[in-house]
Amino acid sequence: MGFIHQDVRDHHLNTYPNEELFLRRFLDGFEVTWGRRRTARNTTLSVYFLKPEPFIEETFGFSQEVLLIYSSFPSMEPRSIQAAEQFITDDPGKGRVEKLAFLVVSEMPGVEEWVRSYMASNHESRVMVAFSAEKLRDAGGDAWYVRNRLADQLFSRDLFDFRLPLEKDTYFFGREDLVMDYRDAARRGENRGVFGLRKTGKTSFLFKLERVLKDEGSLVFYYDCKSPSIRQLRWHELLSHIANDIAKGINTHFKAPADTRRFADKFTELLGRIPSDRRVSIIFDEIEYISPFAIDDKHWESEYVPFWQTIWSAQSRQRHLSVVIAGVNPSVVEIDKIGGIQNPLFGIVSYKYLRGLGVDETRRMLKVLGRRMGLRFSEDAIQYVYSRYGGHPLLTRLACSLFHQRLVAERRDRPVSVEPDTLQRDETARDAELTFYCRHVVSEFRDFYPDEYEMFELLATGRVHDFVELSAHPEYIRHLQEYGLLGSEVNGLPKVSIPVVGRYVALEEARRSGRQSLAYIVPPVERDVWLSRRTAAIITDMGEVQRLAKLNSKPSLFGPNSFPESHRFAQVSVALDEHGFESFINCCNRCFVESVESFGAHMSKPRYFWTDIASTYPALWDALQRIKVYRHNRMHICLKPDVEQILRDYLHRDLEGRDPRHVDDLWFVLQQTVLDALLAGLQVEISKLGR
Repeated sequence: MGFIHQDVRDHHLNTYPNEELFLRRFLDGFEVTWGRRRTARNTTLSVYFLKPEPFIEETFGFSQEVLLIYSSFPSMEPRSIQAAEQFITDDPGKGRVEKLAFLVVSEMPGVEEWVRSYMASNHESRVMVAFSAEKLRDAGGDAWYVRNRLADQLFSRDLFDFRLPLEKDTYFFGREDLVMDYRDAARRGENRGVFGLRKTGKTSFLFKLERVLKDEGSLVFYYDCKSPSIRQLRWHELLSHIANDIAKGINTHFKAPADTRRFADKFTELLGRIPSDRRVSIIFDEIEYISPFAIDDKHWESEYVPFWQTIWSAQSRQRHLSVVIAGVNPSVVEIDKIGGIQNPLFGIVSYKYLRGLGVDETRRMLKVLGRRMGLRFSEDAIQYVYSRYGGHPLLTRLACSLFHQRLVAERRDRPVSVEPDTLQRDETARDAELTFYCRHVVSEFRDFYPDEYEMFELLATGRVHDFVELSAHPEYIRHLQEYGLLGSEVNGLPKVSIPVVGRYVALEEARRSGRQSLAYIVPPVERDVWLSRRTAAIITDMGEVQRLAKLNSKPSLFGPNSFPESHRFAQVSVALDEHGFESFINCCNRCFVESVESFGAHMSKPRYFWTDIASTYPALWDALQRIKVYRHNRMHICLKPDVEQILRDYLHRDLEGRDPRHVDDLWFVLQQTVLDALLAGLQVEISKLGR
């Protein structure tokens, strides 16, 4: 049984004795070591430090004391949470209390739901366990009350499911040495570049570097070059935009010259107004979008050179400035001449490739996040995860997230020991779920370096001898090595360093070659859970396509609203027979096809689905056409000859040439291919629109 330290009584509870009753409920598992009244973020709270007993440490993974805040107000406000997060990083909490989790006690009725909603809206927030002060006071006879609330709320949140760049330090792991290297370069006024495959954490790294530089007093300006508001600017307009940002940062003004030939002089003069003790760093993310290789904005083919010549001219005379560029394709710094003119970035920017996390960084991430979720990864399990997903941040996180979701579906008690055999059991199903992300990871590598991608296919499909023979020419494997896709076995033979990506590449090659499918069909016992996850993901991504389409001024799918009957789509059942598939495909057609056609008719565009949508969203349109054709096949006795041919083509692709009469679980196989194709199409369009 824990106790309340005398110091807490002397310096706090003697003044606020009414707080002791709810505080005593935590003594079955904690000591109360510190307590004070604190004010921050325009609110005043009682703050306690709770030291966990060994059995609490073991169950919930606490390795330090735990912060508890108490709000006596009848309602909660975000500033209370912001104040708590400040207390964690301020003295005396800094280094003493847990960084990832804290406890909230409030007089607000329904505080648990308020906190749950707050965390859902703030994805990078720390884990909060909420307690109603009234319920705590009434739980005097329940020794398990606090432990049960801890288990319910700590183990339910999926800390691995982060898909967007990290904007805070809370869940950022690894890259410390590289961050410090680039920080030192910025201090010296040197330029740097960082390149890597999609979703390797480049933007998260840039955000971390930005925070470090700003904390040291530098002015930092981050520009996402794939944003239309950046890439569609002319070279002098973008420089004016940057110059105005710098001017605001040093409390002055900038007026762009009418004659663009004088821009270098004006930009240099602006940099000269920066105080001698201040430095400016400009970060360009997704640099390909304002390069000669830009696909959409062709003016950068001619304006790339004057843009960078102006920056380098100013930097050569004013050393306050440093530049960091990032992207997938390093050609912008590798090619010496562009259009017969010396490439301004060639030889000026030192660059590195951002590969996956190292095994130590992966271990720390799995240990820290897993511990908070009741997942105890053994060393062998960590090695399995690292070898299977190559330290790739997104793939590693999502793989662990899928494992967590499986445990939730099975209602497994926590904490649970995670061993390699438990992970290997679900490997095929889990990797199939990651297919869409693997495609995103390597899609631009395939486009930029088709010869090296063919080499990668050889290795992924087991043709090691051919690979070794051709790899005698270093130019065939250079970027495979730099991007971290190529590793080596203990015996020296080459291997795919991210096997889950290799599996995807092999599967795609097998489909093109017409070999026996490698596609994974969800087992019957898992189909309900799979279907729920798949429909939820489609609903989310459909909304994201709508949002990005509006942002990029592209044709809308459904108009100002989402697709109709989304609740029905979310509740579709597994297709067990012909009738079940008919009900499913009718629902899909009403939600995703008829709604598009109705919106087109509303705009007096009867061919909207076949023209605007087909040309703007070809990957998604193919999936929608599949739905339309399969639905027509179920609802019409006779199809037009051209539609009949399209139907045969889809069946040939989805059943890989097999006679439908000889396909086991035919109706579910078709249901799975429809949903997989729909999600894949959405992922492709999201990527194109700028995710």
